Amino acid sequence: MPSLFVYPLRGLQTKIKISFLNLNEKPDCLVVSPGGCGTITLINYLNKFKKTNLYIEKKYKINLRHIYKPSNFLKKNNIKIILIKRDFQSIYNSMKSRGFIRNGLSNLGDLFPFMFINLFKDEKKLKKKYFLFLNLFYSNWNNYDTKYILRINFKDLYSNDKSINKIKKFLNINKKNFIKNFPKYKRYIKSDKFIDPSTKQSKKIFQK
Repeated sequence: MPSLFVYPLRGLQTKIKISFLNLNEKPDCLVVSPGGCGTITLINYLNKFKKTNLYIEKKYKINLRHIYKPSNFLKKNNIKIILIKRDFQSIYNSMKSRGFIRNGLSNLGDLFPFMFINLFKDEKKLKKKYFLFLNLFYSNWNNYDTKYILRINFKDLYSNDKSINKIKKFLNINKKNFIKNFPKYKRYIKSDKFIDPSTKQSKKIFQK
């Protein structure tokens, strides 16, 4: 099972990248979530109006969608953050249904995300561990300057005009069609040929 030991290395690399994050230019905003929160859809839409994660990822080949804590670079430069919140069970269900549990834990800072999947196969302990990391994720972002972070609930993101207006105001977007063209929630239809949008986009960006 040697391939599993890629994860501790990947986890360490993630921690180092976040701790010493330094970009040559500032994004207008970053959309951040622990995964399973419709992050890609929102990033892709906002990137039509502002420099978001997508712009930075394409230019610098660094994934900033699921950073588990605010870095000094983000704090010093007052980068606007849109943090998507969702109940833990729904996040877990979404990640599990797409086979992203190990990668999700790795993104959240776990150095041994395979522990209760491949070694000890314990669903109850796996979920407990995942929930602990989700709690840590959101607790970490409580330390960010409240003027530069907007917290949006997933259930309101694609169906509540008040939430959409908050995003529009937070990012100072003046385009009249912003609300009208805002994407609607669509549940993934996971057929045999289904490819997750985040996987497809990551391959397109990072495997060039």
